[in-house]
Amino acid sequence: MMQSTIVRWSDPKVILVATNLVEDHTFMLHAIYQATLSRAKVLLVHVIPSFQLREEAVYWTPCSQPSLIARNVKAKLDELAVEFEWQGIECEPIILNGLPEEQIPLFVKSRNVDRVIVAARSASGFERLMGGFVAEALISGVEIPVCTIGRNLRPDSACTTPPKRILLAASLQAESPMLVDFASILAEMHDSRLTLLHVLDSTGMAEQERELARFKAQRRLSGLIPKEARHRHQPVLLIAEGDPAKVIPDAVGSMTQDLVILGGSFHSLFSRIHGTSVVHCVILEATCPVITIKSPFGSASEKPFLHEATDAGEALAHSIGLAEEAVSGR
Repeated sequence: MMQSTIVRWSDPKVILVATNLVEDHTFMLHAIYQATLSRAKVLLVHVIPSFQLREEAVYWTPCSQPSLIARNVKAKLDELAVEFEWQGIECEPIILNGLPEEQIPLFVKSRNVDRVIVAARSASGFERLMGGFVAEALISGVEIPVCTIGRNLRPDSACTTPPKRILLAASLQAESPMLVDFASILAEMHDSRLTLLHVLDSTGMAEQERELARFKAQRRLSGLIPKEARHRHQPVLLIAEGDPAKVIPDAVGSMTQDLVILGGSFHSLFSRIHGTSVVHCVILEATCPVITIKSPFGSASEKPFLHEATDAGEALAHSIGLAEEAVSGR
């Protein structure tokens, strides 16, 4: 992926705000602030299901439908657009016709959007199966960062100031360098404290195997930080153990982050219906915005770093040997 793309994602010039028109005011405050921070144009989009309209809508353009529903939607969008314009943000209200998880990805490509902002809400298994969990569907459907505003956000969570603390949960798979570049640039831009977290699956490992795996993960995390990066604060590297769907939300809450960054993995049908994916668990429980980026490598990923434990063992043994020599030479 080109570095210019990651830079543009970090400082977006076109932001799509997907609204169902019933979000609370906190959602709009976050959208307004993110647009203000990068001086971006906002495309304020609402998708009306086709069955709710008496006549077919015009795609991808602001429209005035003859139906009462469409007229009400347009009036509400215009009202919300005024809030952005009061803050000096250019805002274009747009009505689309169809399903959000289908129409928004198409629209994103047609308008060169740099970021999507969407609210997260709880949904039943059937609703998720039918596409009711729009945030998760967009994460899987677009190739740009999706910022999710969850239901548990703190009132002060980076809504009036740049994020002071950024947490990146890194899987150490093929998309990790791209995610770290993105997080690193954001941290540089805002003088943020960056934390890189990897959750190690140590199930069935002996103590020595766990130690070697942790050493390898620490080394790989450190190697992902761009050499040219100029962070005001030295990035913190954390290795945890357990289930990522439990460990990452707990870490987000306990460390009081202002922004979380995740890789958007491809979800199985089971995890989509039951809401067991890491992404789903994190964005519903997070007390701050969550930016998720879909892996450009699809479902094919690198083998876990545990398969490279031999190299880690050699490096660790070497470092232990040097320490022993130093002690014996005293």
